[in-house]
Amino acid sequence: MSSDVRARGAGRTRIGLVVVQGVGDTEPGYCVNALLDTLAATRPGYSVLPANEFNRVSEPGVDDPAPVFPVIRRGGRHTSGVDIEAVEVHLADLTAMGSGRLDTLLGLFRVIFESHHLVDAMLSRSLGIVAVIVRSVLWFAAWLLRGPIAALTVATSLICAVYLYEPKWLGIDRFDAGIQFIIVQTALCGVGLYLGYRIVKGQDYSWYDAAFWLVFTSAALVVLAANGALIPMTDLFPPLKVRGPQIAMATSNCLPTDPLAACYVNGLYRVIIYGWRFWGALILVATCLLFTALGGKRRSGDPSRLAALSTSVGILIMQFLLWTTLVVTIIYTMLTRAETGSSLQAIRNAVLSAVRDKKIAVDNPILPYLQVPDLKLEWIARFKFIYAAAALTVMAFLVGAWLVMRIRRYRARAGLDDLEHTARTMPRLLFSPWLVGLLIGAFVIVLTFVFFQPEMESNAAFVSFRSFVLPLAAVAALLVPLSFGHRVANVIQIARDLIDHNYRPSLEAAFFFIPARFRPVSERPRRARIQERLKLVLKTFVQHQGYDGVIFLAHSQGAVVAYDYLRDNGPTYTELGDAAPALLTFGSPLGTIYQKYFHEYAASRPVPLGIAARLKCWINLYRVDDYIGGRVTAPSGLRVDNHVMGPGGHTGYWREPDVAEALDAILTGKVADATKPPPLPPLLASPSASYAVRAMRNA
Repeated sequence: MSSDVRARGAGRTRIGLVVVQGVGDTEPGYCVNALLDTLAATRPGYSVLPANEFNRVSEPGVDDPAPVFPVIRRGGRHTSGVDIEAVEVHLADLTAMGSGRLDTLLGLFRVIFESHHLVDAMLSRSLGIVAVIVRSVLWFAAWLLRGPIAALTVATSLICAVYLYEPKWLGIDRFDAGIQFIIVQTALCGVGLYLGYRIVKGQDYSWYDAAFWLVFTSAALVVLAANGALIPMTDLFPPLKVRGPQIAMATSNCLPTDPLAACYVNGLYRVIIYGWRFWGALILVATCLLFTALGGKRRSGDPSRLAALSTSVGILIMQFLLWTTLVVTIIYTMLTRAETGSSLQAIRNAVLSAVRDKKIAVDNPILPYLQVPDLKLEWIARFKFIYAAAALTVMAFLVGAWLVMRIRRYRARAGLDDLEHTARTMPRLLFSPWLVGLLIGAFVIVLTFVFFQPEMESNAAFVSFRSFVLPLAAVAALLVPLSFGHRVANVIQIARDLIDHNYRPSLEAAFFFIPARFRPVSERPRRARIQERLKLVLKTFVQHQGYDGVIFLAHSQGAVVAYDYLRDNGPTYTELGDAAPALLTFGSPLGTIYQKYFHEYAASRPVPLGIAARLKCWINLYRVDDYIGGRVTAPSGLRVDNHVMGPGGHTGYWREPDVAEALDAILTGKVADATKPPPLPPLLASPSASYAVRAMRNA
């Protein structure tokens, strides 16, 4: 690009800027306007047009009607004879998740149901047989949680809610509980069939397992209940409560004195808890394998790839903790109502007698609770205690993350004299080994309660401790929805982008149950869709413009999108015309996340010859306290100029003078060619080449 500027002299050189946004700063037009306004305000010789052009591009071949996404264009020029035409592309995010708490909750559910795709991307065969076994165990555990356990939890909670909240005239003392059970489960099966139809029609693989098992589970419950085989089948799961010798010999969990509704609800919830136990045993196996690998790597002196193993186990544990916390938060009022109603059954007859004698008013607030059927939910205190332990673990994780953030901010302020060293020693936030260790340790404690709480109830000290902790469950039930603010939404959005990038439909059960319908054209269809959107914009706004060069400016996940295009489409780059590409990234997770955890992006793997032959330069900027962006290790065949900036977090890069300076360095030819050896420092000794001098010092 710089040679074109010098050769043409008085002629104009046209440079295209492709602005690719990430998770933050997603308001249409913000990125391109902030970038060009800062360039004109901080770098000499630049002027930009006062207004931009707003375009709406339809994405063909996806839906009918085709979705539309915005593309914003704006121009400028430099006194040296360079014309700039910038186009802003909103590509990195396919989810368009809203900012409300309900949107955040739904987004979190989707992260929970799809987190196994990250595990699959992290654990490759190159890590050895242990990684392959761990990946298989974790995949099965993730399927078990989002499939059978989730479906049985929904089916059981729904019938329990019907029993507890239905009007008195429809109660189980007037209308057969078994018939109610069959009607509710039949209706749930119909809902599951409708959801399955919508999922198959829209090919939304991620929800297929939940819908399939919802249909299968509800239909099976209807058949078993109609044949009278459901309660005997739940007897296959032993009682969870330590009882006296005369009761311990009972062969059935449903005693003759228990109402039928209580037998249904208690029996099915007991099955769910046994499902938790089996799931926990799988994670314990994976954890033991992790410690085995840890010992082996330490003896060999090569612990470099342990991060992928430990983080994968931590992701599945967080999946369980979030699932438990969210589900029990949703049904917490139902559990409280059931517990209160069962506790008041001892005084039910006395109170009703007092009402008949007009000693207690008919509108007394206690009467609605006396109408709640006695479901004899002896497991509620135990269930809520496990929930409290899971919720408190999530809160401890959030507190630990907050402490890490505080440490990072302190170190960033204290280490301004040597930003490079400060950035290298900064504690990690995403996939932090300390936070992963906290998750694994807390999970072992929670799992201990899942397995041994019935036996621990014989200890008076434990019962006292549980009575102290149970109120915390109520606090957690209130705090969890309130915590879904802007920061939590951003973290969920980042997780969604990571999952979308590594999403493989072949990991979903739908791929095996309905292969003809769910067999995708691409192995990673969401990543392919993002790339097709980028290519569509390049074909529409770049390919036929006759640019002398194209500079990709990418933030956060947008850097991965741009890198994938440059890596996979060289050396011709048809969509760029005859222009040679350059790359400017900031806040990029390529080095801190992708190169570290995903073998596909490992720096040890040489880049294709296409990008090595055509890419003119690559500058990577990151703030010292950016918890996502960081240094990118240059793959074999490429050169990356990494530069550390002062504190400021992960967003707001588009208005940074350093970004404008880096862009100016590329436009005016002050940066070394990424495909050639670096020039000698004396050639860059002029004051006007200050940015290139720093590039040489940091290389």
